[in-house]
Amino acid sequence: MPTLLRSPATRIGAALVAMAMALVGFLPLFDGPGYESALAAGLLVPGAAAIATALDVAAHRPPPVEAFRRGVANGALFALVAYATTLAHGLRAGFCDVLGGSAHFALGPGLGAALGGAWGAVAGELAAGSRRDESAPPPPAWRRRLAAVLAALAAPLGSAGVSAVRFYTSPIVFAYDPFAGFFSGTLYDTVVDASGLVTYRAGTLATLLAASVLAQHLVHDAGGRVTFQPQGRPGLLLLGAASAAISAGTLLEGARLGHFQTSESIAAELGALSQGQRCEVVYPRGMREADVQRFVRECDAHIAAGERWLGAPAEVDGEPLRVRAYLFESAAQKGALMGASRTYVAKPWRREVYLQAAGYPHPTLGHEIMHVLAGAFARGPFKIAGRLGGWLPDPGLIEGIAVAGSPKEGEDLSHRGWAKAMKDLGILPPISRLFALGFLAENSSTAYTVSGAFVGYVRATYGPDAVRAWYGGRPLPEITGAPWDAMERAWHADLDALSLPDAAKAQAKARFDRPAVFERRCPHVVDACVQEAEQLRARGDHEGAIAAYRRVLSLDQSPATRVAIAETRLAGDAPSSRSEGVRELEAIAGDASIPRHLRDRAAERLGDVALAAGDRERAVTWYREVAGRLVDEDRLRTLDVKIAAASDDRARAAVVELLIGTRGGAPDRFRAAELLGAWAVQAPSDGLPSYLLGRHYLNEGRFDEAADRLDRALAAHLPIQRVWIEAERLRLVVACGLDDAETARRMFAQYAAHDGAAGAGPAVSEERRDAALRLLERCAPPASPAASSGPPAGQK
Repeated sequence: MPTLLRSPATRIGAALVAMAMALVGFLPLFDGPGYESALAAGLLVPGAAAIATALDVAAHRPPPVEAFRRGVANGALFALVAYATTLAHGLRAGFCDVLGGSAHFALGPGLGAALGGAWGAVAGELAAGSRRDESAPPPPAWRRRLAAVLAALAAPLGSAGVSAVRFYTSPIVFAYDPFAGFFSGTLYDTVVDASGLVTYRAGTLATLLAASVLAQHLVHDAGGRVTFQPQGRPGLLLLGAASAAISAGTLLEGARLGHFQTSESIAAELGALSQGQRCEVVYPRGMREADVQRFVRECDAHIAAGERWLGAPAEVDGEPLRVRAYLFESAAQKGALMGASRTYVAKPWRREVYLQAAGYPHPTLGHEIMHVLAGAFARGPFKIAGRLGGWLPDPGLIEGIAVAGSPKEGEDLSHRGWAKAMKDLGILPPISRLFALGFLAENSSTAYTVSGAFVGYVRATYGPDAVRAWYGGRPLPEITGAPWDAMERAWHADLDALSLPDAAKAQAKARFDRPAVFERRCPHVVDACVQEAEQLRARGDHEGAIAAYRRVLSLDQSPATRVAIAETRLAGDAPSSRSEGVRELEAIAGDASIPRHLRDRAAERLGDVALAAGDRERAVTWYREVAGRLVDEDRLRTLDVKIAAASDDRARAAVVELLIGTRGGAPDRFRAAELLGAWAVQAPSDGLPSYLLGRHYLNEGRFDEAADRLDRALAAHLPIQRVWIEAERLRLVVACGLDDAETARRMFAQYAAHDGAAGAGPAVSEERRDAALRLLERCAPPASPAASSGPPAGQK
């Protein structure tokens, strides 16, 4: 067998790896050591090392120990070539995290390539075979090479198949692969936690060590067969046996180590199960029973509401579809057990949704359930929309139907309204791009909102039957009788019928005119640093937080980070730090080159500083300046409360503790509750403190206390119109949470009556009224099962 660098297979393989990684490096996110480049190398390099080794071993039949060494050497060489190519791209484009990315590369494709080369030695031996009849002619060289290549690829492809089976048959979306390394499974979770790769690769090292010991005890007999030959070194055998045991242990204990999970292991970790009419919920044992039953009722209600929107019952084999919801206590627990920490996920083919607890009503439960319900009308093994029975997914339709068919709390513009704003700004993407894989090239806010707006338009124009047929695989032009370009023109004409204030366009620009994840610079490192900074700031380590934010600025010159640094300075103990924070905010607020929404954020924080210091006039001036450019009723209401508090020292103290924090620090909700309680006792005719307490109790999940305080607020005087309206909406939410249908209907009637007629002040927008109606329908369902949730077909 030729030496390593003289082997044609090795030379060709190394050249192909270098070429492939050079081309991949020109893609966004792949231009330097990091998660994406490591994943790309993990998919390529181990297979290449296996093939090169198998070809040499099959051709020359070296002793097994030499074959093993050649395989590991090939793997190391190919990994080094891939890493060097990635480093070259990093020098070209700039590094994000060269040390962290290099560590990920070493643990991923580095060890994976060594394992791939070692497997190539086995594949080459299998391809060569043993010749029982020495007089028989050897097989043709092409056949031996083909067998070597196929055998070399068998293990990498087989391990990928195991990961695919786990993805399909269990809740997990992540994968630890012996050759490729780690795959996080989600596109929108930019903070990648691959901590389990350390223990996983400990198993890989043990496997390689055990294989090395075994190779030293294998020889070819006279017939070319591989046989075991003792070496008289019991210590070496003991080392091999121990390594094999460690390797087997990491495999058998994979669920405990976090390398994979099953439905059973996740259910055992969470520990509790509750059954509803059509939902079963797996949840943490420590969760309050009232919260569990509230979630189960909400889950059942979302199924009924989703079927009303779809215009047909969702069935499986003639029986009503049932949904299993995995409810995790936190994003961290969900990420550890199934892989998607901050991304909510549904698997329609398993009729399962995966969420973390997030209050009531849950912000995304309806969205994920719509995925499962729509799957009842889809084809293929994954029960999703797309060509070839869902094998080529249509992400625009998959997400669009979930966005359009589920309620959206706290929005002042509909999806149609946001699409109109994007059209006016010139950033509305064409539907031909969204209803194809081009969906993934848009930032998530734009892609989801516009897809939902167009699906909603199709339902309103052609009815729910058309939406179900489209999701089931029929081309939309065939269903509607109009080509795509004609439908897009008609949709644009429908959008043009809307009239929006300039503030809505400014808010849309801030929300949607952003790069997609593939277009961002170092998103994993940037978002990880932001997360670290927020954690440090919450712990009171302001200097550490500022250092983390400065690292973000070195990679991403977003003005939002400048605002965050200034806000962190305000929380410092030193007067000089707070003064510097104020100066930075004033500079940002007056810089016309900074986006309007960030200048408004800085201006509001300056108002907060003035309010905390008792400078009423300055605080009100800042707040009113910001309010004049907003359409967000939630922010406007908060500003109204702050403005009102500026003229009342008792209210100011409570509001500062609740919403701002003293001396720039974090709000102290316990101290705020004390001050609000005292305020409510001293001014029983003022409903504002009771309203704020009711909201506080609702956020804490204390529904009975929230109902009592909100009832007191509504019975007293609420001079701020927006607060009065919101108090009625919150009382509707609390009534639904307590399963009090009668109160819910009464509060909805009062809430919906705020239509702005006769100049009676702020009105409830159509979008918020629709969200409240959908909530009412879920907790107090309409009498007729055919009743439709949301606007009926033909009404926009």
